[in-house]
Amino acid sequence: MPLLTDLQVLTEAVRCGSLSAAARVLGRTPAAASASLKRLEAELGTRLLERNTRKLRLTPEGTRYHDCISAGLAMIQEASHSLHPTDGELSGDIRLTAPVDLARQWLSEQLDQFQARHPAVRIILQLEDSAQDLLAEPLDLAIRYGQLPDSALVARRLKDNHRVLVASPDYLKNRAPLTSPDDLIHHNCLTYFYQGSPYRRWRFSRAGQTQVVEVSGDRSSNDGSVVREWALAGHGLAYKSRMDVQHDLDEGRLVPALPGWRGDDLPLQAVYPGGGPRPQRVRALVEHLQQALAS
Repeated sequence: MPLLTDLQVLTEAVRCGSLSAAARVLGRTPAAASASLKRLEAELGTRLLERNTRKLRLTPEGTRYHDCISAGLAMIQEASHSLHPTDGELSGDIRLTAPVDLARQWLSEQLDQFQARHPAVRIILQLEDSAQDLLAEPLDLAIRYGQLPDSALVARRLKDNHRVLVASPDYLKNRAPLTSPDDLIHHNCLTYFYQGSPYRRWRFSRAGQTQVVEVSGDRSSNDGSVVREWALAGHGLAYKSRMDVQHDLDEGRLVPALPGWRGDDLPLQAVYPGGGPRPQRVRALVEHLQQALAS
């Protein structure tokens, strides 16, 4: 039977995207990790990875084998942790992705708190407003807004959330108040990119009524935090996740520009790549985030 350490080299190499990175995670030398992989392939009588100096990918046989063993290794790890359920010792990498504004406004502080409790956990955070492919990238977790689009993913809802129309008090000071979404045609609307193009169809609802407005403006960005900064600077109206601007609303830097109208629902979700058990460190982080949001 293959050695457990050899199986760990394979799964870490796939997760990290390189054999040398897997060796660092496992505390081994690159030569030892390479020897493990060769031993595993010899034991199975098939090539599992295609690799060169730039990248690594699973062969079709390697993909089938990796899918079969991943859940088993996670269960072994969980069994080891279950022997010491109260010692709080978590370790290893957590690779996650999140929207830029959410990370800066809220998530970064939560990761600091989590690592203070679990200093042996390493966080690798990728900030992307566009959705990363969790099945193609070596990621453990995504923190995302919106509904789950891919049935191959598994989501856990962290918090109900919705979009809100906001502007700075200075922007609204010399303009007529908005009373209806139709009034947006007279305003400069700051847009962000969604799936490669500016998101200009803004939806609002009130008392069972829904209204969609095609907006326009002189600024658009693929970075939601830049759109927020533009709104703070008084350049126009922004249609933002309420979580992204909650601190600004609390401090009065931004104000709701269309009171009584609610933007699209945009729940915050923890999204996992596929089924099967999760490493305890990943589950612990998600539970920490959920508790923080609940409080």
